[in-house]
Amino acid sequence: MKVQDLPLAGVRVIDASHVFAVPYATGLLADLGAEVIKIQAHTRMDVMAGHGPFPENIPGERAWDRVGSLNTVNRGKLGLSLDLTKPEAIEIFRRLVRVSDVLAESFTPRVMKKLGLDYAALRDIRPELIMLSNTGYGHSGPWREYGSVATSLEATSGMCWLSGYEDGPPSKIGQSYTDFLACWNAVYALLLSLHRRRRTGRGQWIDLSMYQTGAATLGPVIMDYFANGKVAGRMGNRNPDMAPHNVYRCAGEDRWIAIAVDSDEAWRALIEAMRRPAWAGDTRLADARGRIQYSGLVDEHLSAWTAGQHAEALATRLQNAGIMAGVVENGRDLLHDEQLRVRNFLEAVRHPPEAGIGERRYIGRPWKLSGAALAITRPAPQLGEHNREVLTKLLGYSDAEVDAMKKSQVIGNEIVTANKVQPLHLEGMRRNHRIGQPDSDYRKA
Repeated sequence: MKVQDLPLAGVRVIDASHVFAVPYATGLLADLGAEVIKIQAHTRMDVMAGHGPFPENIPGERAWDRVGSLNTVNRGKLGLSLDLTKPEAIEIFRRLVRVSDVLAESFTPRVMKKLGLDYAALRDIRPELIMLSNTGYGHSGPWREYGSVATSLEATSGMCWLSGYEDGPPSKIGQSYTDFLACWNAVYALLLSLHRRRRTGRGQWIDLSMYQTGAATLGPVIMDYFANGKVAGRMGNRNPDMAPHNVYRCAGEDRWIAIAVDSDEAWRALIEAMRRPAWAGDTRLADARGRIQYSGLVDEHLSAWTAGQHAEALATRLQNAGIMAGVVENGRDLLHDEQLRVRNFLEAVRHPPEAGIGERRYIGRPWKLSGAALAITRPAPQLGEHNREVLTKLLGYSDAEVDAMKKSQVIGNEIVTANKVQPLHLEGMRRNHRIGQPDSDYRKA
């Protein structure tokens, strides 16, 4: 499908964000056909740069162009590097706003106001502008100036309180979970605002709080306390309304299967799949109430049964019997997952030869549209890759003016002050349980 036929064709977006949440949101907008211009910094590296991952764990001389996470979220964008501490860069930014539809940024509340680039200032030069500001806690309230990362937001939003085992401490729930919540909420809010502007001609400011995106997922927990005075606790992998409901070790190194039984019918199907073991005649387990009460006993029996079986074959067998089951997949499993392959979720993108990255697969979108064949339209830009194109063709600067900007370092193509980035210490990460066993042949199916 041609870009001009995509849902957001003709929409221009300025992405002045960093890290993951908003960059991924604007990456999805690029997949939908928007022209997204990524404002890059050439005076410092994005905080994600030091975390990698890098192709073959080699940062190279231009590590900032080789970060897997950044190349994932910045796909489909044009790259314009600006030093926003310089007045000339601020003027370029303002000129870009005049010809754009959306601005998305993720600075703390005081930054854009200090630069004269907050919504109140930009609305005067572009009344139709839709501006999204994503912060940890929003632009109002006593916590508005607080810094945040996903781990702290998972805690303050209540998620960590519920995550973990009943007799254990609160636990982090995953990989920067609130970043993904903020990303999807940002896409939702921006699309709604574009729809509203199409009807009314008016722009607006979106004040997105990542803290609230996390708390919004815990509505039942909040209402339970409001109505019943009950503080929900941790329960590990169990469910108050189902048993069995857990993960069970299978044959092989660190292989597991998740099994969830939501009805007596599914329980009987599971017993049949297990070939009616003697313990299944225990009358205490005949109904859901009993299985929930004796869930520990049920888990012991199931663990003994699954321990000698291969997770993939067992999951298929149970699903065919009408039982909810699935392999607990790791990164390698997901990379080669047949379901994701058929749905083309991991898309192959070829980088230009000078990037030294080659062809890589990146996460696409969790949805498909029947009326549009969506795909990643181009690889993420190298630092300042489209400086001249944006400045001359879009903003009307001359080549001589662009040369002068580069000489005065208003724009740039490399980070001259950057410390040399080292390869990730994979063995140390494994010992600290940040990763599993490094896989030397990870690219093979």
